[in-house]
Amino acid sequence: MSISLLEASKLSTDILLKGIIETIVKDSPVLQELPFIQIVGNSLKYNRELTLPTVAWHAPVTGDWVTSEPTFEQVTASLCVLGGDADVDNFLKATRSNVQDLEAAVIEQKAKALRHEFENTFVNGDSVVDTNQPDGLYKILTGIVWAATTAYVLGDTVNPTSGKENGFKYVCTTAGTSGASEPVWPTTEGATKTDGTVTWTCYAGHHLASGTDGGTLSLTNLDKLIDLIRGGKPGMLLMSRRSRRKLQNLIRVSGTVLETRPGMFMEQIQLYNGIPIAINDWIADNKVIGGSVDCSTIFAFQMGEGGVCGLSSPEMLQVERLGSLETKDASRTRVKWYTSLALFGLPKAAMLSGVRD
Repeated sequence: MSISLLEASKLSTDILLKGIIETIVKDSPVLQELPFIQIVGNSLKYNRELTLPTVAWHAPVTGDWVTSEPTFEQVTASLCVLGGDADVDNFLKATRSNVQDLEAAVIEQKAKALRHEFENTFVNGDSVVDTNQPDGLYKILTGIVWAATTAYVLGDTVNPTSGKENGFKYVCTTAGTSGASEPVWPTTEGATKTDGTVTWTCYAGHHLASGTDGGTLSLTNLDKLIDLIRGGKPGMLLMSRRSRRKLQNLIRVSGTVLETRPGMFMEQIQLYNGIPIAINDWIADNKVIGGSVDCSTIFAFQMGEGGVCGLSSPEMLQVERLGSLETKDASRTRVKWYTSLALFGLPKAAMLSGVRD
């Protein structure tokens, strides 16, 4: 069973914790909606859906039935420790008329910093760069990129090289060694391609490029991104502020305006094709794609136990009053969260890279 941060706060009797959760959630469209699975232990091992099984028509009575299984990869998501200490100086406590206001202000700033780091990691997390953080959407969806003269075994999955991603992925169905140059990839599901001594089979993917040097955002590419999500529309389009401005301009030029609906805190949420648009300030607008240095990314995903989901210890967010410090004239409050991210099905998330203004 999964639960959101807001729902978890309703189960707590700690007023300080409730305030911290509201601070974290209020300006974060992801944390307002993202459900968390509470796990006992320090990690969760799960099967990530890669491809669906196939079915066929069979002759009555005499027809031979061929078994077709879905494909999965086993993934382990470990809980990571996110948090920080909020120190309140005793001198300021003694000279301020309202100590509670001072403590609340300091803890609120720490809560905002925690929210910022979670949102950054949600997109840009890389456990190779920092072993203390989980992988984010960009790394997961980029996947393994095709390489020349490389040995591949059955089941290996690759994406085309940077700028050539076409919304499909390619699974090794005959083991071997890839050729010296990248093949021309087929874009029909089930089609095969010989590459050196490797045979690749084409499947629906989760990464679409705007061009070898990126490209200006278009409604057509945004619609293609949405269509990469299988099993219903995405629950969110996550983008930078620049991309949102460009999208607004494209809609205005078409003679319409973006739809809106009220959010949890009565803020107005913009919608594209009925899908909420969310801003993440850690989606870079300066990624290098080919000869362009001003590229951004737009993510589309479903949330929940079949798609993108958070992981947390049963306590969810925790607040500890550590009291007076020995080496500093101050008191300390620790805000911490044992958390991680999981993507249970690759068909439930996708990204459009190389987005230019």
